[in-house]
Amino acid sequence: MQYVLDFGAPSPLVGVHDRLTAHYGIPAPGLRFTPVSMLVMAMLGCRTRDEVSLEAFQNLRQKFKNWEAVASASSDEVNDCIHRITFPKTYCIYIPEALRGIIRQQGKLSLDTLAHMTVGQALHSLQQHRGVGPKISACVLNFSTLQMRALVVDTHYLRFAARFQLIKDDWNYNLKMKVIQRLIPNCWLAKDTEEHHVLVKKLAQEFCVTGTPRCCGCPLQMMCPHGQCST
Repeated sequence: MQYVLDFGAPSPLVGVHDRLTAHYGIPAPGLRFTPVSMLVMAMLGCRTRDEVSLEAFQNLRQKFKNWEAVASASSDEVNDCIHRITFPKTYCIYIPEALRGIIRQQGKLSLDTLAHMTVGQALHSLQQHRGVGPKISACVLNFSTLQMRALVVDTHYLRFAARFQLIKDDWNYNLKMKVIQRLIPNCWLAKDTEEHHVLVKKLAQEFCVTGTPRCCGCPLQMMCPHGQCST
């Protein structure tokens, strides 16, 4: 996967990142899970508050001896542990299936081989498992102990990116994700993409909110085409 703009043009994410860092400061690094644990955590966190998904994760760890046991568990057993997340009936099926898929693919329940792939190859490999899309696969690469330079793009980031005209509304989801990933500057490390995700999420929750954005006081107002048109 290519991570530079055509003709060597500077990525607009550089200026965005600099302004957000100046406004919010550098975010503290998050907790590190193993890649398999991060996969489970990311699947539990789909449209679910962090505290609820963490509770479900801890419930699974307490009920089952290891992730291999979850892979062989019934959907009802898994659902008992994760029933408070947003899509329990979906992920009580998807999580065991994804874990079994890894075992079939790797011969054991491990994702360590991803460290030897490019980011694009690793994202593609993860997305072969049912229920694992671009966001979840990027979480595994960036937030786990792998610490690869994938950018986690959630609904907050997509809303910001559309208003900042990095993507177009009529593009399909996969194209939007590919275009955003290509904007990652070559000089960025995994810690930079993680910080960028956190900073844009803060911006989207405080200023670039759903509905009418709060452009007044936004640290990106003078850079943002939407902000300039709204004031």
